[in-house]
Amino acid sequence: MTSRRALRTAVQILVVVAGLVALGWAVLAPVGPIRCHDQVMGPGDVCAYASLNGEDNGKTQTYEQRLGTERSARPVVGVVGGAVAAFGVVLLLSTRRRPNVTGSAT
Repeated sequence: MTSRRALRTAVQILVVVAGLVALGWAVLAPVGPIRCHDQVMGPGDVCAYASLNGEDNGKTQTYEQRLGTERSARPVVGVVGGAVAAFGVVLLLSTRRRPNVTGSAT
């Protein structure tokens, strides 16, 4: 039973750590260079989308739009990461408070 409890605790701690990593990335990581087809973009640049088969489908996105997309994803990742970390903490606390029942009720 102890190894099972240790495994459960390890998984719960891993959930907390994963949530904190996502939250930390959202808050602390710098915005990297904006790229279009492996080329670094700059202000005023436009990127043309290609379909999966390589055909030009006429869609474009500016540097500013790509930068906005990158920045708008961060709060979402931060909130989800915080929620995952909080969920992991709740799991840890709930298993700590649960009494250890070894026998059956008669």
